[in-house]
Amino acid sequence: MKQRIVQLIAAGCLTAVFVSGCHKPTFDHMEPSSIKWSMSVVSGAESEAEQQAADVLAQEVAGKHGLSAEVLYTAKGGNVSQLASLKGLDLVLAAADTPKIQELAKAHPELRFSLLGDTSDPTLSNVRHLVHQRARILFLAGFLAAEANRTSSQPFTVVVKELRTPDDPDWKMIMAGLHYAGRKDVPVQVPVSQLDGTAGAGTDASAGQTAANRNTPKLQGLLAVLLDPVSEAAWEQLRAGGQWLVRTDERAAAVPLQDRVIAQPASLYEAALEQEAALLVSGKWTGQQKAVVEGKQTYRIANPSAFADAQIGVRLELIEQQVKSGAIKPDEYVAGVVQ
Repeated sequence: MKQRIVQLIAAGCLTAVFVSGCHKPTFDHMEPSSIKWSMSVVSGAESEAEQQAADVLAQEVAGKHGLSAEVLYTAKGGNVSQLASLKGLDLVLAAADTPKIQELAKAHPELRFSLLGDTSDPTLSNVRHLVHQRARILFLAGFLAAEANRTSSQPFTVVVKELRTPDDPDWKMIMAGLHYAGRKDVPVQVPVSQLDGTAGAGTDASAGQTAANRNTPKLQGLLAVLLDPVSEAAWEQLRAGGQWLVRTDERAAAVPLQDRVIAQPASLYEAALEQEAALLVSGKWTGQQKAVVEGKQTYRIANPSAFADAQIGVRLELIEQQVKSGAIKPDEYVAGVVQ
């Protein structure tokens, strides 16, 4: 009963936070009288429904762990720089591509920052990057690309910064997903430099292409997997190509051709909020590391109509469950590449 009362008090205080904006409760009246923790969540949610969902989730997590929390909406004009002026703030949770969040973390080493969806290695002791398991993302990307390309006799395209060799870990997982889907062909690698016209002589050949077509970008198949970041100039070539797109990055920002994105890594927000709150109050939060977050789903389907199988969402959910349980082992599907 006592715990229930504490949760109700926390929920009531959080309501005050969301209404008043900058006010943050101290929770001095709460028991036990140990250290109290405070978290600020930066959200890019634009619609009222999304913002309400974020509020509810933050309140539930805060009530469960006995901490204070508030949500800062960048779509409402919220500026992350104001977080530095909040007294007693312990942790900031935000997407890694939130404007000025990296600069804020560097300028305020006394604050902890949990940044969602950045695959680079953290260098600051007060920052940790939260990501999905990379190998799983690429395995599912290969599977989904093969499924979306099922009605094409051509292999699908994979856009890369530099050509990946057959033993490259990322490439092996793409191939594993493709083989799991039952395809035997080899995807065509197209370097970003070939798309934006910056490729030098002898550097623009892609796996599966012959010497005769090395100097011309070949966006084959119905789909392109974005394995590496794409330049602004390259987007124009992708636009002209007309392929559906599968993203493998975990950034929150929309890409220029977002309407063609049929699948992308799921948001880390819900799972990360629960995980980081638990670590914060237990004193086990540790920065300067990349942490894998196990959410309810790794990938989400943005456009089911791009797939021949109308039940692709259900299939994907079942496959993810089997991968997580070990019933499906992606490494076992790497073999079988056409030589």
